[in-house]
Amino acid sequence: MQIEVSKEDADYMYNLVHKIVDEIGPRISCSPKEAEGAKMIKSELEKVCDEVTIEPFSCHPKAFLGWIKILCVSSYLSMLIYLIVQFINDYTWLLLLTIMSFALILFSFIIMWEEFFNYREFIDFLFRKKSSQNVIGKFKPKGELKKIVIFSSHIDSALQFNLLKLLGWGAIPLLLGAIFIVIIWLFITFINLIFIAIGSIVFKNLFFIINIIFLIVSLPCFFIVFFFVPLGDKGNVVPGAVDNLSSCSVIVGLGRYLKTHPEIIPNNMEIRLISFGCEESGLRGAYRYAAAHLDELKKYDANVVNMDGLETPDKFMVIEYEPTTRTSHSEEVIKKLLNATKSVGIDAKRFGRGKLEKTVGRLSGGSDAAAFSKAEIKAGFLNSADWKNRSSYYHQAEDTPDKIKRGTLENALRICVAYILNEKKYSNF
Repeated sequence: MQIEVSKEDADYMYNLVHKIVDEIGPRISCSPKEAEGAKMIKSELEKVCDEVTIEPFSCHPKAFLGWIKILCVSSYLSMLIYLIVQFINDYTWLLLLTIMSFALILFSFIIMWEEFFNYREFIDFLFRKKSSQNVIGKFKPKGELKKIVIFSSHIDSALQFNLLKLLGWGAIPLLLGAIFIVIIWLFITFINLIFIAIGSIVFKNLFFIINIIFLIVSLPCFFIVFFFVPLGDKGNVVPGAVDNLSSCSVIVGLGRYLKTHPEIIPNNMEIRLISFGCEESGLRGAYRYAAAHLDELKKYDANVVNMDGLETPDKFMVIEYEPTTRTSHSEEVIKKLLNATKSVGIDAKRFGRGKLEKTVGRLSGGSDAAAFSKAEIKAGFLNSADWKNRSSYYHQAEDTPDKIKRGTLENALRICVAYILNEKKYSNF
């Protein structure tokens, strides 16, 4: 399938990335700069779409990574309280402090599980609520609406990840170590609580030795992880060119292409081009949109093609499974994406279910596609990155426009156009 992307359209996409980086800069979730970025995307979409709207929403952006500091403090406090237990002889206080020690580490584990491994807003109410927005551009159907296809990206950029800047991918073992410490200490305190509850202190000396070991080993680990991201807004230094202005430029580029080639859109299909806010704060914008439009999206059998991290033209991956949140994406959309890549001569690979992918991917986080798949809306995720070298700029100030290799955005646009053409060719509506 020959799909030509003109030099003018290609230059436009790369120039849009440069324009947002140069004129607006870093755009952490719910910041005035994120809102400026959304307005610029809206302005560009208004030139090509039938209708463009901004849907405001609110969330607690600092909660998504703020839980890390709470976990470090509460976990270590659990160990310190257990140290006091060793010097208590009164049974009532012994039991009470043992319960407190266990409760703190249990709380640490639960907030980690809910906030990161489930992307739920578990302790968000503890953080300040702020405003953000989603930008939605629409190409209305020529006939009766029977299907919706969404192409999405996100406009916000991440807080700088200090550990990645300092250690590169070497930060992963440290983070896994912190998680391992929490899980093992949870198990140890649970066993100890059982012994104390039944009035047995036979293993008290053994638990004391274990406690000292954990206090020594975990202190440097928790101290370093505590500063995973800077305090306050000091980490707002990430331009976010690859992550994720690359995809924002593609959805606007797709709008330009559809404006000049309206004949490729099926008569009964509505195409939506969306740039979400607050992806870097736990996919909050995508979750809000999916919840607000759930009935409509299910009624019209919506397909969501989410794009994120477009860096290199020859390493496209169709993400079928996200290990962090244990989210499986729609097999239907995955196959359509693979067919689209094949149609334009791009060799894309399925990604997410291999043993190494699942292991390393436990800490890779989620994409906006997960918000839809969890809501049982058909979604898939398109990525193109050189992960071996990406640690040098991922979520860092070095995520600049030059990291996007020429040919990447053109190929992503071709895949999107091929997806629509295949829908027109094979649709049964």
